[in-house]
Amino acid sequence: MKFILFFLAFCITFSKITKVFGEEWGNMHISYIREVNNQLYLSDFQLGSEESIKDNNGHGFSLGWLIKNEGGKFLLFNTGISNTDYHGTIEDGVNVSFQPQSGTSYESLSQSKNIFYEIDQSFTNTFISFSYTNWEITKHGLKYWNGTPIPSTYGIGLISQKVEGRTLIKGIDKTLIAEASYDSGLQRFYLIGWSFNFEFLQISFILRNVTSPVLKIKNCNYEAVGELACSRIKSSTGNRNNSSQLFNGGVFSVGTLF
Repeated sequence: MKFILFFLAFCITFSKITKVFGEEWGNMHISYIREVNNQLYLSDFQLGSEESIKDNNGHGFSLGWLIKNEGGKFLLFNTGISNTDYHGTIEDGVNVSFQPQSGTSYESLSQSKNIFYEIDQSFTNTFISFSYTNWEITKHGLKYWNGTPIPSTYGIGLISQKVEGRTLIKGIDKTLIAEASYDSGLQRFYLIGWSFNFEFLQISFILRNVTSPVLKIKNCNYEAVGELACSRIKSSTGNRNNSSQLFNGGVFSVGTLF
């Protein structure tokens, strides 16, 4: 949060004091990118969860082509790759009634309304995007909207994901309920943010709304939770976009023009 506030303050100051420079340094850039709090939502499992887990180690690089670069106004075709990791255990309440098979040792699950998500998932994200930047939009916002730093950059893109690892869903007594993972595939996203060139530097902070990956249930413990709960868990396959937030992550990038 401190970084975001500092970046916005820098953008406001920068836009007030000078025209954005950088067009003379070239129309290509190569940048290091840092994923910022990209979230994986557990509500895909349809067990009543509204929890999410954040990536804390996402990073990668990008290569971009600035089209019609006028410094403070340009089109950007961008491509790159990043890696995001989700590791940890989250406890959450559920609204599913478990009905263990009689004569088994799983009777305690029928009294439990809490489950654990043990998450060990890693994503490789190859992406392309197309965006438009115009700092006049931001300047008008500062002038006519009480200093509001309206984003200068707007765009769309696609992410091709490959995933490794698994997620285990367990009961309060650590009984395995189900094992799941996420299918790799194309995810679309929308972006807004701030992007500019300053002499030989290219810097941006982008907020994204990314569609959720598709859930794949590998197996379900029928003896422990019963036919009804397993059917509900399996029916979650293919559910997307369970985020309750408009933006479910962001990307900070800094690089050089050439």
